[in-house]
Amino acid sequence: MKQLVINVEESRYALLLQFLRTLGYVKIVPASQPTKALPKDTQPDTSFPPSNQLALLRHTLQQQSTPLFQKIEDAADWQKQKRDEWS
Repeated sequence: MKQLVINVEESRYALLLQFLRTLGYVKIVPASQPTKALPKDTQPDTSFPPSNQLALLRHTLQQQSTPLFQKIEDAADWQKQKRDEWS
């Protein structure tokens, strides 16, 4: 058996705990000793990918060169134009 210690923001703790309780293979036990928190001046590392699906979706959409949802006046004309670009 492996043990995992996770430091979670107070505002997200209840939601994470609720999710973990739905997993049959996870055992939640109270901490025997408090873990050392990160210093207040420590900034999170932003080089990691987004941590949830909504943040990942926003990040992916921001990286696109053309918008995903475009305002298309005439769908048939737009499709013809796209086909002509590839021929």
